[in-house]
Amino acid sequence: MRYRALSSRGAVKALALFAGIVAAISLGAVGSARATTIDLDLGPPPHVTSTVMNSFDVLNGIGLQGQTLSLDFTFSHGEFVRLFTVTSNPFVALLKLQTNSSGMVDFVSGTGFLVDQEGNPLQPPQQLGSASGDNGLLAAGLFPLLPGDLSRPLDFFGIHFDLTLPVSPFVSITGEEFLFKSDGNAPFGVGPGVPTDIVPETGSTLLLLSLALFGPILARLRLARVD
Repeated sequence: MRYRALSSRGAVKALALFAGIVAAISLGAVGSARATTIDLDLGPPPHVTSTVMNSFDVLNGIGLQGQTLSLDFTFSHGEFVRLFTVTSNPFVALLKLQTNSSGMVDFVSGTGFLVDQEGNPLQPPQQLGSASGDNGLLAAGLFPLLPGDLSRPLDFFGIHFDLTLPVSPFVSITGEEFLFKSDGNAPFGVGPGVPTDIVPETGSTLLLLSLALFGPILARLRLARVD
């Protein structure tokens, strides 16, 4: 068995290369563990609504270089979002990233999950839906109710996103918006102080409501005939 000995200059180069690789791996590990915290204002509680929107500029100036962004979205003043039984399954937590591009750029990708009061995940990471507009807009959305693994009513106190940006030279982020959206007749709540739960109206509920409404009308008609 033969070995090839390194010259002193070659050994120094090899050690330098190895040190560089170790440093790059170490920096990558630190970067992936460090998340950017973004505070969202949900408005004064309590209120039941189908839309909450926030704008911010924390990510402004970040170029689209294929890097991963780890983002922790927290809520101001100890607020939380309550997903009622009536809240629609397509409820979405949507992050919009406006860029300085005048046309469409490639899609952003990643995963996300809801977190509890202690910052712990309430479900496994979910693949984010994504979209790209012809005005340089990028969007990534978490649909936490679609997998069906969460029981309701459910309170969450924040959201975690791991995003991978597309590669687009000379393009950078210029504005951000975060949106919570549900169907208009299937709202969610911003607490504290919101109802414990809101359930969908069933057929029996509608029947009782109809009888309550039409009962006085029928009584008036009968009185009119007697007169």
